[in-house]
Amino acid sequence: MGAYWFQGYVENEKGPCFSECTVKEKKFVRDRTGKEAFTLMVVDGFHVSPGHVMLDQKEPLALSPSVTDTGNRYIKRGCTLLLTQHLVTSLRHYRNQYDHFLNRCQSLPLDYMVIPVVPAKMLRPEMVRFFARKGSPFLCVEVQSAGELIDVCWEWIAQAQGYKRMPLTLFVKDTENTSNNYAELWSSLCEQYGIIKLTDVQDDEMLSLKNLKDSGIYPHKGGIVPGGHADYNLYRFSEDRSFEEAEDFRYHNSVPNVTVMNGQVKQVNQKVIDETPGSHIKVKIHKHFV
Repeated sequence: MGAYWFQGYVENEKGPCFSECTVKEKKFVRDRTGKEAFTLMVVDGFHVSPGHVMLDQKEPLALSPSVTDTGNRYIKRGCTLLLTQHLVTSLRHYRNQYDHFLNRCQSLPLDYMVIPVVPAKMLRPEMVRFFARKGSPFLCVEVQSAGELIDVCWEWIAQAQGYKRMPLTLFVKDTENTSNNYAELWSSLCEQYGIIKLTDVQDDEMLSLKNLKDSGIYPHKGGIVPGGHADYNLYRFSEDRSFEEAEDFRYHNSVPNVTVMNGQVKQVNQKVIDETPGSHIKVKIHKHFV
């Protein structure tokens, strides 16, 4: 789409407001630079929201028979960065498992990050350092029972986090003892051992703004800010909806009319028009903007 700009009602940290955005070379920019002409894109009648950063909980990529089809379905929901869960099942071969999983992700038609999911009984300091070097935004500790959390050598894990400050979060697979307050136990453990964690419990496929900042994904993805990737969704206002009512609109439960990733249109009216493979995005600095 080249260099262009638009004015409209844009969703930001403080809510929707009328603002102006400029796009050049796949990113939002603060000023018009260079000699090339900037085209005006008319977005009248639309609400603009950041591209969704989503964890593949409802449709895990690892279990998908078609990576491309799965990616297209996420694009239709407004996703421009997919966090793909990678389950670690081997202490000896987790590095090779990671490389194999990356090969599987190469045909995804949208940008992606790899989220390691490590059973608590397998969690080791070298794993934390390895996935931090690979640019994973955070690591998920999977637990089947509360006792598994107690058996981990958290002192060593906290020490390993000092390398790149990659946060941890908890995935609970305990279906029998639902009365256990894992959130309270997890917070207590993190406070006791100085473990760096995501602010919010990641029990939804959509990441909160706090978790986006904790993980280092924001502001590169998940926001409409200068320097960030030009990822956004356009939602058409219905005839009976005024802008003042827009705050009650639940974007992640609705489908966008247009999805743009890195300044290029990916889908229009629920038809994917660009299946070009995305990129493996890596976090360079965790919690840099916290």
